[in-house]
Amino acid sequence: MLTEKLRVELQKPFGELCSNANCAEKLRVYSKIVTVGDITTYNVVLAGIVPDVSIIDGITMRERVPDDICSTISNDPRVIYKVNNPAGSISLQLCNAIRSSMERIARSELVRIVVNGEEDLAVIPAVVEAPLGAAVVYGQPNKGMVIIAITQERKKKAKQLMHEILKIIPKDTQERS
Repeated sequence: MLTEKLRVELQKPFGELCSNANCAEKLRVYSKIVTVGDITTYNVVLAGIVPDVSIIDGITMRERVPDDICSTISNDPRVIYKVNNPAGSISLQLCNAIRSSMERIARSELVRIVVNGEEDLAVIPAVVEAPLGAAVVYGQPNKGMVIIAITQERKKKAKQLMHEILKIIPKDTQERS
């Protein structure tokens, strides 16, 4: 489980918080877009933007995502990775899928990562692996979306967070994933 200090740190927006409408316009300037979360992916798609990578788990606010949203974000042709990632963790499977997806989007392939478990912390390895000039977008519950413009500084911060999280997760969980 995450420490209370780390939990508080992760609740703060890691980038620019904006309303769904404002985010759509701001996203158009990025070379590549990675969305984390079903509702975030849905809002980006509704705005007419096609994410290069979408990371979804079929759950929002601890409830199953409605079928119409699932079909909107799951029906376009993409390379699909299916991974296990327990709640409150970052599995090796998830990290490997994110790394592979970044290689694929460099070749203009679209990718969907479907997580069995929870995708919330996927933002962190996504920032580590995303190319400079890209954006990682995730939802901030009841506030809007957060756009993380990928810079060396953000990558460094994400690596520090990953190090903190991986220190906490039991070794056997890291190795099994």
